[in-house]
Amino acid sequence: MGRLYSYRGASPRLASSALLADSAELVGDVVVGEDALIAGGVRITGDSSGAVRIGARVTILENTVLRPLPDCDLVVEDDVVIGPGAVLQGCHVGSGSVVEAGALLDGRSRIGAESLVGSGACVKQRSVFPARSVIDGSPAEVMGRLRGPLRRPDWAPRSGDLAARGLPDGHGTDAGTPPGHS
Repeated sequence: MGRLYSYRGASPRLASSALLADSAELVGDVVVGEDALIAGGVRITGDSSGAVRIGARVTILENTVLRPLPDCDLVVEDDVVIGPGAVLQGCHVGSGSVVEAGALLDGRSRIGAESLVGSGACVKQRSVFPARSVIDGSPAEVMGRLRGPLRRPDWAPRSGDLAARGLPDGHGTDAGTPPGHS
């Protein structure tokens, strides 16, 4: 399991079914929901300026950074997929959305439910996008609207997918706080 660090009296809390890769780091006021997958190199920091809340069945892929901004929590609702190398700061991502690789979502921005944020998109501060939007560009804008259901990308594993590939018993199935990291 990855590294969990307390910060100013706040410690990360993970659901027992969450999977945290060995090289992932969670710091401070971070809550991770059921069946979430946090891949290698991910850093999630909740600090004295705000909290981080990650919903159930969220997938956060390699080398992604999530953090609040002063007086602005970071919230990722249920069933969200975040691609590798994305940076999310003090924003809100609605349920069922997909944030592709290398996207930047900045402070106080809001992505509506079941939206798609394209690779490398730059969502500027205080931008608000309605549900079921296709968002891309720099600065990001609505490029279209989704008509059918947003399908989970084939490149996005689930926590159960990795556990089924022969990880040692118990690895990733009980992501409770390790001794000395309360």
